[in-house]
Amino acid sequence: MAQAAQPSDRRARLDPETIIDAVLKIAGQEPGERFTFRRLGEELGVDATAVYRHFRNRDAIVRAALDRLFALSVERTLAAGQQRDWRARLEAYLDELLRVFMQYPSLGRESFATDTYGPGELKAIEFVLHCLTDAGLPEERVVHYYAALESYTLALGAGIALEIQRLPESHGHDPWLNPRVFTHLSGHPLLEKHHRALQQLDSLSTFQAGLAAILDSAERESTLSAT
Repeated sequence: MAQAAQPSDRRARLDPETIIDAVLKIAGQEPGERFTFRRLGEELGVDATAVYRHFRNRDAIVRAALDRLFALSVERTLAAGQQRDWRARLEAYLDELLRVFMQYPSLGRESFATDTYGPGELKAIEFVLHCLTDAGLPEERVVHYYAALESYTLALGAGIALEIQRLPESHGHDPWLNPRVFTHLSGHPLLEKHHRALQQLDSLSTFQAGLAAILDSAERESTLSAT
């Protein structure tokens, strides 16, 4: 008499961490797609309904996966060295966060409109607040600059992730302005004056420019508060 088929080891090990591992694998290998429960079930080797035992819906999975990305960004930043000043640490973390959004664009695109409620995001918020506190900013201005940095990075990061989904080979270097803009320069003297520099802008250089402007402001304010 044939024995009943036994569940696979993979099924036996199904847990939230394993599921999020699979989500990240799909998001990294299939950047142009939004993952589905069916695709997740295929990757895990289980019926898609098994995932519902651990996550009630897709939004819950997205929150958990994003939380992993926040934690990963902080861990990579700390691993690279903590003996840097507050600005260098912030630049390293925000660059790393953008990098993971680009690496997993189907998740990164969700970042601006999704709170994770998890330990990874809390660790990331604490890290940013710690850097801004180390800058010597007045206490009430720490949260001001946190809000500016967080909203800017998440908004533009989500936009760049969406761009990479649309143009996977762009790697964040899609022109910031459509080239057609520069065929109608007459009557716009400043646009004509700066058009060569404007043509060189892409998503990543624009992100760096905005980040530098915010941090320059924080640095000036911290210097003034110290005098």
